[in-house]
Amino acid sequence: MSVLRQRARGWRRSVPGGRVGLRLSVMAMIDAVGTGAFLAVSVPFITRSVGLSVGELSLGLTLSAAVALATAVPLGILADRIGPKKVLIGVGLWRCGCFVLYPFVQNLWQFLTVVCLLGLVDKAAAPMEQALVGQVTATDDRVKVVAVLRSLRNVGFTVGALLGGVGLLIDTRPGYAAILLLNAASFAVLALLAHRLPVLTTPAKSLRRRFSVDALRDRPFLSFTGINAVLTMHMTLLSIGIPLWIVEHTQAPAAVISPLVAVNTVLAVALQVRASRGTETIAGSARALVRAGIALAVCCLLLIAAPKPPVLAAVGVLLLAMVALTAGELFQSAGGWGGSYLLAAPGQEGVYLSVFWLGVAVQQIAAPLVVGLVITAGTTGWAVLAALFAVCGLAAPMIGRWAQARASMNPQLGQPVSS
Repeated sequence: MSVLRQRARGWRRSVPGGRVGLRLSVMAMIDAVGTGAFLAVSVPFITRSVGLSVGELSLGLTLSAAVALATAVPLGILADRIGPKKVLIGVGLWRCGCFVLYPFVQNLWQFLTVVCLLGLVDKAAAPMEQALVGQVTATDDRVKVVAVLRSLRNVGFTVGALLGGVGLLIDTRPGYAAILLLNAASFAVLALLAHRLPVLTTPAKSLRRRFSVDALRDRPFLSFTGINAVLTMHMTLLSIGIPLWIVEHTQAPAAVISPLVAVNTVLAVALQVRASRGTETIAGSARALVRAGIALAVCCLLLIAAPKPPVLAAVGVLLLAMVALTAGELFQSAGGWGGSYLLAAPGQEGVYLSVFWLGVAVQQIAAPLVVGLVITAGTTGWAVLAALFAVCGLAAPMIGRWAQARASMNPQLGQPVSS
C-alpha cells in the first residue's frame, strides 16, 4: 500500500499545475468517459429505440451544428464579460438538463428540439475550458496542462466507448437511457468541480467593448486560425480518409484499420505532453506547426505509395503513414494551443479562443467533402493535399512575426510576446 501511495503522490506532483492541474485532469476524464459512452449509443438509440431514419438523424445533427456555429462567438463575448469559469459552469448545467431530457425523446420534433438546445452550447465548451486553464494555472504551465488534458481525454473516450458497449449489448431503451443519464450526471459533476476551481487571474477590463469586431478584424489571428484549421484535417484523415483509402485502393485487409487507429491513440496519449514542449512562445508554437505541416505532408505521400506494394509491405507503409499522421496531430495541437493563447488580445481571451475553435468547427464540416474529393482524385488529390499541409505549416513563422509586429504597434489588439 505504501508503494502505491508513493507512486500516487509522485504522479500527482508530476501533473503540471499542481492541485489545480490535477482537478482539471479529473474533470477531463469524467467529461471524456461520459461523452465517449454517449457517442457509442447515440445513433442506435435514435434509430432503434426512437425509430428515426438516418436522414432524420442527419437533419438533426446538421441543424445542431448550425446553431452551434452561430452561438460560439456570442458565448465568447459573454465569457469576457463574466469570466470563462461561470460560462463553463452554465454550459455544464445546460448540457446536464438536455441529457436528462434526451432519453424521453419519442419523435422527430422532440429530437430536433433537444439537439438544437444542445447545439446552443456545443462549441463553447472547448474554448471556455482553454480560457479557464489560462486563468487557473501559471502562464508557463497552461500549454502543458492542456496537453495532459488531451492525453487523458483520449484514454477517457476509450473507457467511455467500452462503457457504451454495455448499453449496446443490452440493446434496450432502458439500457440506452441509463447511459444517457450517466452522461447527464457527468456534466453536473463537471459544473460542481469547475465551481470549486480557484481563479488565479481575473479577466482584464478591455478598453473596447466591440469584442467580436476586434477578433474578426485581427488578420494575423485569423490567418493563424485558418492554417491551424487546415492542419486539424488530420482528424478527418484518421476517421474517414485512411480507412476509405485502405478499403478501396490498397491490398491491405480492412482488419488493419483498428490496429492502426490503436497505434494513433497510444502514441497520442504517450507523447502529447512531450510534443507541447517549447510552445510557450510564438516562435515555439510556429515551429510546432511547421513540423505538423511537414509530418502531415509526409503522411499523404506515404498514402500515395500504399496501393502499389503487396499486402505486408502495404501494411508497413500504412503504419509509417499513421505514425506521420500522429506526429502531425501532436504538433498541430501543441502549436495551436500555444499560439491561440499568445495571440489573444488581453481581456478578450474568451471571444478570441471561440473564434479559434470556430475555425476547427468549420474544418470539421468541410473536411469530409475535401477528403472525399482527394480519395476520388487519387494520387493527384493526395499530392495537392500534401502541398497544402506543407504550405500552411511553413507559413506559421511568418504569421507569428506578423502578429508580433501588429501587437507591438497596437497592444490592445494582441499580446506582445517573446520569441
